[in-house]
Amino acid sequence: MPEYSISQLNNFEECALQYRLIYVDRIKRYEEGVEAFLGQRFHEAMEWLYRERAFRVVPLEELLAYYEKVWAERWHAEVKINKEGRTADDYKLMGRRFIEDYYKRHYPFEEGRVLGLERYIRFPLAEGSRYNCKGIIDRLMLAPDGAFEIHDYKTGSGLPDQAGLDEDRQLGFYQIGVQTLWPEAKEVRLIWHLVAFDLEMRSRRTPDALEGLRCEIAGLIDKIEAEREFAPHESALCNWCPYWDLCPVKKHLVKVEGLPRD
Repeated sequence: MPEYSISQLNNFEECALQYRLIYVDRIKRYEEGVEAFLGQRFHEAMEWLYRERAFRVVPLEELLAYYEKVWAERWHAEVKINKEGRTADDYKLMGRRFIEDYYKRHYPFEEGRVLGLERYIRFPLAEGSRYNCKGIIDRLMLAPDGAFEIHDYKTGSGLPDQAGLDEDRQLGFYQIGVQTLWPEAKEVRLIWHLVAFDLEMRSRRTPDALEGLRCEIAGLIDKIEAEREFAPHESALCNWCPYWDLCPVKKHLVKVEGLPRD
């Protein structure tokens, strides 16, 4: 049975060619943007913080030291910085600020019971569905009032509005998974930690909204299953794509870069 994650679905909509190269042809590239690198290091710091919280409250300086350690251990030559004039240290310091702000806002981290950290879920899209879905929830919590909470960390520089979050597909997708796997989750809150702005935003989904999302996702998966051309789509996201040498829209630029200069 085919399985799909929300990142796969988003990737197909952004560029069908890149989707094919990653998920069909399975061509691996190790290049990544520094923004994604920073985001992953922040997620690792949060996972460690909350795992340790079962035993103790980690001091801020110890958490920052952990972040610095994993940054140094994971850094590699294929991390790309696209913004002119910026350095790796600029981004590392930005990540420190995100952690400091988050720590001060949520200390001493007694906002409920942790049910899962970086929790992998796998579930059918609907009863009798031809497709399975999968994903990783940053943090799954049980609130003091018994509600399930799906927490998601965002380190990006774009500030969403409430209407956009109320239609956000990712956390709605996770809610479908949570309520499929844990039917006792009658009430689910969707919570975004927008750490670049030191903000927390929330949303809820009605049963009708979730059913609409199921239909939307099923239609998109049907489209992917029927796709044969996988045409490229040029956009601003191309600047972060590591497959230019295989893209008919961009590969000529790779060839030009390799020419000798006078």
